[in-house]
Amino acid sequence: MDEYRETNRRTWDERAAGHPETEFYDVAAFLAGESSLMPLEREELGDVSGDSMLHLQCHFGLDSLSWARAGATVVGVDFSGAAIERARDLRDEVGLTDRATFVESDVYDLPDVLDREFDVVFTSYGVLGWLPDVEAWAEVVAHFLAPGGTFYIAEIHPAGGMFDSVWGDTAELGYPYFHEPEPLVFDVDGSYAAPERHLEHTRQYEWPHGLGEIVTALVDAGLHVEFLHEHPWCQFEIFPDFGMTADEEGRWWPDADLDLPLTSSLKARLPA
Repeated sequence: MDEYRETNRRTWDERAAGHPETEFYDVAAFLAGESSLMPLEREELGDVSGDSMLHLQCHFGLDSLSWARAGATVVGVDFSGAAIERARDLRDEVGLTDRATFVESDVYDLPDVLDREFDVVFTSYGVLGWLPDVEAWAEVVAHFLAPGGTFYIAEIHPAGGMFDSVWGDTAELGYPYFHEPEPLVFDVDGSYAAPERHLEHTRQYEWPHGLGEIVTALVDAGLHVEFLHEHPWCQFEIFPDFGMTADEEGRWWPDADLDLPLTSSLKARLPA
């Protein structure tokens, strides 16, 4: 696992160095006062003013800082040192030093690094596939929640991650739905935010996790699930060859009748 983690860390360090300059993240709009959060999580998680929040796998901190602007006191965590460095620079640039802190740590190591509880634990979009052990992840979530605290995740639906390619009226399955001990291995030059940007570190390891596995892990960790929602749109153009159109809220819908869940969202609470 150390080899897998270090390999993934190298590619995320390289991505973090270039992602802030991409149109995908639109840092200029954030600096001008706009939120980077999707309407989905803002509506489903609701008012966080006055709450303490732990943001797991925060990348370079745009969503963490957007929650801080919304009134939360946020600790953002990521295993990429380059991402955390950029997050701290952005925090200082927008003057949120009193509301946002960034910690460099792997999710599984975090209980040894951070000693406090939070009203909210949050994570979103493209996070679970990088984690080999969802049960241990759920234990970390529960560990950091204060009694009565809320956990919220919005994520790419695992069904959407099964497709190797989609074009025209054809969708071709290429990847498993259920978790397997050995990771899926990819060599990816470029990224979702900058597909044209050459990367030196292209190897990456990922693990699929079905909704049943995710929900059961959270329940076994002691959380009570309040809802699990599935949505027929994605937060980015996951199938560009198929044809997708973005609406005014930034949600990408397939042009054809794909009839697949592409995003899932879950809210749970640690009993008081």
